[in-house]
Amino acid sequence: MRTLPQWYRDEREKLRGYGLRARLKYIWQYYRLWIIGIAFAVGFVGYAVWNYVTVPGDIHFYGILSNTYAQLGKDSDFYNGFVEAAGYDLKTGVVEIDCANYCKPSGRVIGNNYYEKLISMLDGGVDDVWIAGAEDVIAIGEAGRLMDLNGDAMASIREKYADRFIYCTPLDESYSDQPVPIGIDLAGTALTGEYSAYPEGAALAVNASTQRPEQVLVFLDYLFAYEG
Repeated sequence: MRTLPQWYRDEREKLRGYGLRARLKYIWQYYRLWIIGIAFAVGFVGYAVWNYVTVPGDIHFYGILSNTYAQLGKDSDFYNGFVEAAGYDLKTGVVEIDCANYCKPSGRVIGNNYYEKLISMLDGGVDDVWIAGAEDVIAIGEAGRLMDLNGDAMASIREKYADRFIYCTPLDESYSDQPVPIGIDLAGTALTGEYSAYPEGAALAVNASTQRPEQVLVFLDYLFAYEG
């Protein structure tokens, strides 16, 4: 017969004699972060499945822009301009510019659902690029979730934008004990200028699991077409 975990037996003993309302109050008080996290995970998986079966064809490009209130998603001038410049056919695939993410990975993130979503997207290889403040990009880069821009897949990007690289030293010293390029400074681009999405500056990072590195270059070229 399978033995119940000790922590479960301890908690069951604590609740012995409590009424239903008292039990629920206790569980919520001590386990609400776990409950919220599990509920979010279930909701995200459900959304991902729904999105997968309802969106047309492939994903042409997926970008996450954190901590901006600029409206740059579907049907905006920024979105339409990018789709046109890249020559995407929206009948055969999806272009997603997600501006609904608000978290500071360089600060306190416990219980932040936006942070959990961001990590899920990065770890799942869903998005191609993530844009945020440089300090936040560095914080995620240190954990190894961003593309090392020294890699072969980033050769074309490195050739054009190496002078704008942002570096961090990985926490995993077995990977490297030297600074690694994990972001691109976006100063002077459409996002920091014309559209005022990041007036205090921002950096673009590439998802370490992206399958569309050539589209990342297309997006960068679109941003830097406004430089100056």
